Amino acid sequence: MTSRDPSSPPPNSCGTSATDARLVPAEALRPRAPRDPGETLEDQLARRTAPAVLVEPGPGASLRCVACAHRCVVAEGRSGACGVRFNRDGELRVPHGYVARRYVRSVETNTIYHVHPGARSLTFGMFGCDLRCPYCHNWHISQAIREGDSAESPSDVTPEALIDEAIAAGCEVVCAAYNEPMIAAEWVHAVFSEAKRRGLVTALISDGNTTPEALAYVRPVADVYRVDLKGYNNDQYRTLGGRLDPVLEAIREAKRLGFWVEVVTLVVPGFNDQPEGLRNLARQIAAIDPSIPWHLNAFHPRYKMRDRAPAHPLPLMTAAGTAYAKGLQFVYVSNLPDELRELSHTRCPKCTHVVVRRFNYSTESVELKGGACPECGTVLPGIWGDESRVPAARVAMGQEEMP
Repeated sequence: MTSRDPSSPPPNSCGTSATDARLVPAEALRPRAPRDPGETLEDQLARRTAPAVLVEPGPGASLRCVACAHRCVVAEGRSGACGVRFNRDGELRVPHGYVARRYVRSVETNTIYHVHPGARSLTFGMFGCDLRCPYCHNWHISQAIREGDSAESPSDVTPEALIDEAIAAGCEVVCAAYNEPMIAAEWVHAVFSEAKRRGLVTALISDGNTTPEALAYVRPVADVYRVDLKGYNNDQYRTLGGRLDPVLEAIREAKRLGFWVEVVTLVVPGFNDQPEGLRNLARQIAAIDPSIPWHLNAFHPRYKMRDRAPAHPLPLMTAAGTAYAKGLQFVYVSNLPDELRELSHTRCPKCTHVVVRRFNYSTESVELKGGACPECGTVLPGIWGDESRVPAARVAMGQEEMP
């Protein structure tokens, strides 16, 4: 086993990341399709597609994709903003039958704290993304097409085989993450359908730039919607290639549909760390539902922001306090395990007793009794699962780190 420098977190989702996870290589479990020397990644992905469900007629002979909030009008021979949903012979083709990465690790490394604490999850991701975040840790797959990264290739797998791997590894949760899962919603639906048939909890780790149609489509087979709320104004979102309003609306819609929702904001110095902006985000989340957990994750330099300083603990601690003052019941600070460990724990919102104790994205103890605080009996919101579980060791299938 090896451990990484905390300044280089393991891949997680949409720019958020857990630090110092210990991962075990098992490349034999991840067969890669051979690539012809003259074949591009786009060529490989074009062969691994299926007809879209999230599509409607567009102007003229075009098609309108409704998987994400861009709602791209896709002409014949062209792809949408994500680069992986394309119009071929008048049919929208979408990713299917492969993964770019898959790992088995604790569910908390997906920045999900109120779902089966300490359980193992199989987390898989695909190629492409609808946004272009300059701090993305997973850019080798999410931005592979934009960057012309020729080192990557898909790994063919069926939903049944993927869930067989999850069951064999003792997983209770299956997560779609690393890039934006909704741009492969049809494939995610197939995988999650098999996961639900086998009794597993399913979670989408999303950038939130999606549509009501897409959320309604996956809801029958998806339990959790963990969304990145990346900024507090449209100027910030314009830098990332999106807009703020669709993300806030997606959070509202996910709650309405009955998803368990958790929200993450990666706090990047000089980008989205202004106190007033974070205060407004806290207010907006609380207005949707004060029981939504909000995770404030500390930025570490990566991708196109390697020259930027890491986030300092003080602004994050202040933002957490402000969020509680705005009415949120569960606020966490992550990626700073040594400095702000106490802000990793889940406390009863009534008596403040620690009911789930964590360190560095790992659950150390769970004191809930039937989902309730053992001290005062307050029921805490979440999908708690087996509270007698011994927290899972972090084990990963695949490479320890992307190249």
